[in-house]
Amino acid sequence: MVLRAAATAVVALALVSGAAADGDPASDVLLQQNAFFPIPAPSADAQKALNREVAAAYANGFRVKVAVVASQSDLGAIPSLFNKPADYARFLGTELEFLYVGPLLIVMPAGFGIYDGGRSTAAEDAVLVRQKVSGSSGDELTQSAASTVDALLRAGALKSKDILPPYTQVLQGTAARGRTARLQYRIYDDSGKASAVLQVVAASGHAVATFRVPLRPTSFQTSSSVHWTVPRTVRPGQLRLCLRATDPSGNKSRRACQALLVT
Repeated sequence: MVLRAAATAVVALALVSGAAADGDPASDVLLQQNAFFPIPAPSADAQKALNREVAAAYANGFRVKVAVVASQSDLGAIPSLFNKPADYARFLGTELEFLYVGPLLIVMPAGFGIYDGGRSTAAEDAVLVRQKVSGSSGDELTQSAASTVDALLRAGALKSKDILPPYTQVLQGTAARGRTARLQYRIYDDSGKASAVLQVVAASGHAVATFRVPLRPTSFQTSSSVHWTVPRTVRPGQLRLCLRATDPSGNKSRRACQALLVT
C-alpha cells in the first residue's frame, strides 16, 4: 500500500506540473479529462456530443473514460497497437490504474475495446457487439463513441465498483493573526466528486480550526480553498493544514498535511 500511494503521488504531481508521463498521449489527457480526441481534432459538435454522453454517465452515478483513436499518430510511441482496440484498452487501462480504475472505452476504425481494471466486462461486451463504427474520420469515430456511450448507459452496462480513494494535496501557505487566510488544496477522484475535511492543527496535535467541504466536483487542473479568519489568540509559529477526502462510494484518502506558518 505504501508503494502504491507513493506511485500515485508521483504520477499526480507530474500531471499537476504539466510533465508528460510517457509517449502515449491518451494516458496524459485522460488523467485530466474523460475523453481523448484524435488529431486533427474532430468538429466542435462531435466533441460536444461525446462529452455530453460521458457527462450523462457521471450524472447517473456511473464512470467511463473514452479514447478516440483515428490513426497511428494518436498512439505516440506505440503505433503497433493501432486498430487493436482490445489490446490498447488493456495497455491504456494499466497506465491509468493508479488514478482511475473503471470502464475505459477505446474507439478505432477497426472497432471497440473495453477494459475495467482486469474485471469482467461481460455487460459492456454484450452492448458493443451490437454497435458499429460509422467510419474512419475523426468526426465519424467521435460520433460513434458518443452513440456507444449512450447505448452502454441505457443498458446499465457501466456498473463498476469504485475502489480508489481520492488523491489529495495540500499547498503550503501562510496566515496572519487577525486576518483572513486562504488555505489551498487539490483533490482528484475518479468519480469526479469528493467531500473533504480540513483542519488547522497545532504542534500539540490539537485542531485549531475545522472546515467541512460538502461533495463537489474535483479537478487536478484547479486548486480549491477555504477561508480562515485567524484568531488573535493563536500563537505564532508553524502549524499544519491537514486534509482528508471521501468519494461518493465512501473511499477515504490518506491524511495529507502541509506546513502553515502563522505570523
